[in-house]
Amino acid sequence: MFGIKDLEDAKFLEENGFKDFVIGYKPKLIKVLNNAGYNVHVVLGTFKIIEKFKSVEYLAEDPYGRKHIWFGSGCPNNPEIRKYILDRIREIIANYDVKSIILDGIRFASPGSGLEAFATCFCEHCRRKAEDMGFSYDRMKKAVKYLLHNLYDFRKIKNDLDSYAYTPLSLIDFTEKNLGLVDWIKFREMSIMEFIKEVKNLILSIRPNVRLGAYIFTPSLAVLVGQNYSEIWKYLDFIKPMVYRIGKGVACLNYELAIIAKDLLRWNSWLSEEEILRILYKFFGFSEYQNYPLSVKAMLEEGLPISCIEKEFIMAKKLVFGKTEIHPIVMLHDSSLGDVVQIAYKTGMDGIDFFTFRKELKDNVIKINEVVQ
Repeated sequence: MFGIKDLEDAKFLEENGFKDFVIGYKPKLIKVLNNAGYNVHVVLGTFKIIEKFKSVEYLAEDPYGRKHIWFGSGCPNNPEIRKYILDRIREIIANYDVKSIILDGIRFASPGSGLEAFATCFCEHCRRKAEDMGFSYDRMKKAVKYLLHNLYDFRKIKNDLDSYAYTPLSLIDFTEKNLGLVDWIKFREMSIMEFIKEVKNLILSIRPNVRLGAYIFTPSLAVLVGQNYSEIWKYLDFIKPMVYRIGKGVACLNYELAIIAKDLLRWNSWLSEEEILRILYKFFGFSEYQNYPLSVKAMLEEGLPISCIEKEFIMAKKLVFGKTEIHPIVMLHDSSLGDVVQIAYKTGMDGIDFFTFRKELKDNVIKINEVVQ
C-alpha cells in the first residue's frame, strides 16, 4: 500500500492482509513502522526541483530554447540533481532499516506535462551527454524541432499516420526518414539506464540486501519517456508499472491521452475531439476496445475501459520475460478495483500496489482482501 500516514493506518491495513508499506522519506514514520514489524519501502522522486535547484539552469529545455518544469522536475542529466538524489539514497540506506528504495519519476517528461515539455531536453548537459554516448545532438534537436513544428500543424502527421499501423512501436516506422527522432528516444532511454545503474551500484556498495525498484510508465507509454522494459529489468529487483486507467495526473493513461488531445486541439482548430481521440486510441493500441470516451471531458471523468488494464499487464510480462518481479500499481479509488485485482492474478503478476491510501477508501481495502481471499 502506498501513502499511509501513521500506525493506525498500518494496523487497519494489516487486518486486511497488508504488511508492506510504501512511504516517502519520513524518518519518524520509518522507525515507527519498523518497530511495529512492518516492511518499509521508501519512494523518492528522482529529478525533483527542490528549493536549491529553483533556477533556470536546472530546467529541461525544448528545441526552441524554452525551459520547462515537468512533474516538478528538471533535466535528468543535470549532475547536481543526480548527485542530490544519490546522496539522499546513501543517507537512507545507511541509517534506516528499509526493505527497498523505489525510484519515482525516473524518466524524461511525458506528454502529460504538455507536448512542448515532452520535447526535451536539449540543455548543455544533454549536449555533452549525447556526444559522450555517440549521438548527434544537432540531428536530434533538429528532428524534435521538426516534430513540434508538425504538431503545431497536424495535417502532415495525420496524413502520414494514415499509412501506418497504430502502435507506439510504429514510431520507428513513422520516423524512418528522420532517424534523429529515433536517436532522441534512444538517448533518453540510455540516460535513464545510466542513472539507474549508478543507483544500483551505490546500494550494492553500502547495503546489498536493500532491493531497488521503480515506478515506471505503463508499457504503452514507457518508450516515450526513456523507459525500456526489455533493458531496465537488468538493474532492478522489481518493476512497478503504473497502470492507471483513470486519474487526473501524469502517468494515468486517460490523462496522458487527454493532454495530447488538448494540445493538438489548441493548435489545430480544424480537428474535432472525436477525430483526434480516435487517432490517439489507434496509435496507442486501444482501437479494439468498444465504448471508449470520444470527448476529452468524458475521458478525464470516466477513464479508459478496464480491459486496457489486462492488455498492459500482459504486455509488461512479455517485455520483461520473467527476468524480474512485476508489481503493477493501480488506483485504490477505481470503482472496478475488485476486477483489477482478479486481472492481476489472472495475468500472473508477482504482486500489486495500490495508490494511494486514504481513510475514506477503507471499504475498497476490505474489498481487496475479500477478492484475494
